Amino acid sequence: MSQDPWSIDEEYALATRSPSTGWRYGPKDRVVLGGKGLTLGIAVAHLTFSVLLSSQSPEWAVVFFIYSLLPVWAVGAAVGSLLGLALRRIRNQWVHVATFFAVGFAVCVPFGAFSSTGSLLFSLSIAAAAGVGRLAVWKLVRINQMGEPT
Repeated sequence: MSQDPWSIDEEYALATRSPSTGWRYGPKDRVVLGGKGLTLGIAVAHLTFSVLLSSQSPEWAVVFFIYSLLPVWAVGAAVGSLLGLALRRIRNQWVHVATFFAVGFAVCVPFGAFSSTGSLLFSLSIAAAAGVGRLAVWKLVRINQMGEPT
C-alpha cells in the first residue's frame, strides 16, 4: 500500500475485469453451442433447405424461402437448443452432425406426407439442412479442454 492518500491504480482497480479462465458450464460439458452459433446454424439450415427444396422447381424458390421462415426458425431453435443441451457431454462433433441429421429426419418423416415431392425427399432435405447447419457452426462451439490428457 502506498503512502499517498489517492492513486490512480487504486481508483481504477475495481473497474477492471479479472480474466476468467474457468469453464462456466458444467464440469462434464465438453462442447457448448452459444446463441450466435445457434442463430447461424439455423440461418444456414434455412438457406440449405430452401435451396434443396427449390432445386426441383426453381420458380418457387422465393416462395419456399418466405413460407419456411417461421417453421424453420421456430422448430430449428427448439430442436437445435434441445439437441445442443443433450449433446454437451460428447466431444466428437461428427456425432453432433450425424445426430442433427438423424433427428431432423425423424422429426420430419410424419410431416412428409403433406409434401408434393414425397415423404422421403422432403424429410431428407430437412435432415440434410439440419446436418449442414450444425456443420457450419463447427468452429463456433466452445470446447472444454480441461481433463484432457496432454
